[in-house]
Amino acid sequence: MNATLLLVAFAILLTGIGILLWQHATTRARQQQASQVIDRHLQELQPATNEWEHAPLFPTDSRPQSVTWKYFLLRAGIQNTPRFHAFLFGPGIALVAMAAFFLGAVSAIAVFLLYILLCYFRLWFISVKRHQKMVRQLPAFLDTMVRLATIGNSIESAFQSAVLTADAPLRDVLDRANRLVQAGMNLEHALMQEARIFRIVELELIAAVIGVALRFGGRADKVLERMGAFMRDREQAQNELVALSAETRLSAWILALLPIGLGLFMMIFNDKIFSAMLEDPAGRNLLIGAALLEIVGAIWLYRLAKSV
Repeated sequence: MNATLLLVAFAILLTGIGILLWQHATTRARQQQASQVIDRHLQELQPATNEWEHAPLFPTDSRPQSVTWKYFLLRAGIQNTPRFHAFLFGPGIALVAMAAFFLGAVSAIAVFLLYILLCYFRLWFISVKRHQKMVRQLPAFLDTMVRLATIGNSIESAFQSAVLTADAPLRDVLDRANRLVQAGMNLEHALMQEARIFRIVELELIAAVIGVALRFGGRADKVLERMGAFMRDREQAQNELVALSAETRLSAWILALLPIGLGLFMMIFNDKIFSAMLEDPAGRNLLIGAALLEIVGAIWLYRLAKSV
């Protein structure tokens, strides 16, 4: 009986992980396609002569899972240290052990799933907020670069001076790019690499503009100034859209998470219901059907929330 429960819970967990990986792969494919278009145009304009230009900027297709987890924590502003992992997994292990001892195996599995979901959601929420704040800080950073370039500074020196005036969390990304430049990588590729790690499409566009300016010259300050103005206009439009669609997105979140939360709550505090249903073939089919319907509904609601 316990083996059957473990297999069912493991199958549901794998299905949820598969959905998350599919959504992540779809987003990454769109970003990679846009990045490849920019790289292809730049490579057609002038062949690479630097060793940094011969190597891929960011190995998105062959990253080990440890690197993926490291970059996920970077986007959340968290250092990948043993102490962090101890604080992250220590309470979860303790809660699962207590649930297994006092409530049973099914409750322990439910506590494990709930803890993993809550931890992932918390880190994801922090990374989303940091990303939004970085994007809001970019226009002010571009204004500083434009002022420094207007008075006669080169693009590289204007960038290095403007980094000192930036605030966190954008300062963290720019400092990483600045250290790469000091290590020998050109500014364009340093910004492109960090933009892909932190998934800041706007920074990729800035890197492309800087790359064209470094290769062929021109008034890059004017282009950056217009980009800053465009980012402000887009942010204002996005804020208005978010305010208008807040009710729809909140309803989608509640409808997607409420059944999962109620199901896990029932599994934790009254696992006999699920044990009885799993022993009955009809109840087992109902549970599997409910899980599949919840997965399909969550995907539809996610797409609905993303579309508005």
